[in-house]
Amino acid sequence: MRSMLPRPEEATPDLPPRRAWVVIHGRSSARAVALALELAGWQVAGLSHCMEDTLQRLNVEGAPPIDVLVCGLHFSDGDGFQLIRRLAKMGHPPALFVASRQQRAVIKAAVALAEAFGLTVAGWAEQPVEPDWISRSLASFEAGQARVRRRAPPPDLSLGDLRALLDQDLIEPWMQPKVRLSSGEVVGFEALMRAHDASGSLVMPDRLIHALLRHRLLDEATLCMARKTVAFVTTCLREGMAISASINVSMSSLSQVEFCRKLVEVVQQGEVDPGWITIEITETDAMSDLPAVIENSARIRMLGFNLSIDDFGTGYSSMFQLSHLPFSELKIERMFIASADEDSGKQAIVRTCAQLGASLGLHVVAEGVETPEELDVARASGCSEVQGYLVARPMPAELALQWLRNLDQLQVRWPGSPAPEPALGPAPAVIRSGA
Repeated sequence: MRSMLPRPEEATPDLPPRRAWVVIHGRSSARAVALALELAGWQVAGLSHCMEDTLQRLNVEGAPPIDVLVCGLHFSDGDGFQLIRRLAKMGHPPALFVASRQQRAVIKAAVALAEAFGLTVAGWAEQPVEPDWISRSLASFEAGQARVRRRAPPPDLSLGDLRALLDQDLIEPWMQPKVRLSSGEVVGFEALMRAHDASGSLVMPDRLIHALLRHRLLDEATLCMARKTVAFVTTCLREGMAISASINVSMSSLSQVEFCRKLVEVVQQGEVDPGWITIEITETDAMSDLPAVIENSARIRMLGFNLSIDDFGTGYSSMFQLSHLPFSELKIERMFIASADEDSGKQAIVRTCAQLGASLGLHVVAEGVETPEELDVARASGCSEVQGYLVARPMPAELALQWLRNLDQLQVRWPGSPAPEPALGPAPAVIRSGA
């Protein structure tokens, strides 16, 4: 086992002192790790072998903060999972470095739990490992890196706030491109809901959509998004750019025949064929009420729209149910793509999802691709398209149009990738009269 991080002597000098705490059940192992950290310039503020003692001493009022807690997963009075849950309740929890003799799958589960609680993970190691390997792995960790108090969540948007956003037409689609892997060609965009509140701050979907749903305004906001997304697609087609777009729609909205009728009116008014628009629903929605989902999804396909299952892999869906729904696209959730090049388990999941989608005749999109290595995993797994920061971040529609216009034949290049093969030719820009 080796570390790609710099050795202690390569660390930047004159950094503030870094404080560590070691909590490992085996006394000799704990002392060896503490000594290696001290030799690397760390201040080892504490050494303990059980969970409760550690928590009590970390919570002493006025005690200097700890930067990193190097811990195992088994203690005489508990386990690392309990420790992580308790640390997450602290105002300024330290970062974690997990060093354990447990199976790798158990260690990775502990790391995933810490990250799910919002804790900073400084690294992990399978024991037995040389203590100085741990100190080398922590060489680039800076004091104070994990000691940022979590910000209080912004206040909920009130009914008045939301009504003002809708009345002033301030809900906007931010467009994130999707790229065909075989050619590097931009083929579409996902429209992501954004707005600006009274203070001018950007309101992200997690805050906005929950509030809209709570105040029963989600249908109205979704139709607003649809109208602006259709206008974006229409502009692209009229400029000779064969670009489609997708919008996220809740299953509760699709269950209403009146909502679907209004959705059709939106595309008709925009003078674009509904085949250029994809409706995305989450896997959780798709697996909720099978009879209702079959009816609603079939209706939206019958009206001419494409249908995508988003966040695939997070809802533990039934393969039987999936095979009976009229989807045209499957999007593999970002959590399986992130660092998949370093995780054989994630690679297997991505490959399986891609093979499943291909066997059902679906386009398969890898979401959240941020690095060339993740791109390689998506390509090797058989995904047909990718979406993520490696291509572009979400951007306002006007910027997305300008970004497209600056591309050569709508093709992008990724760092370290060969030049894409030229596309066979753009799809016809079919624009209907609106009849």
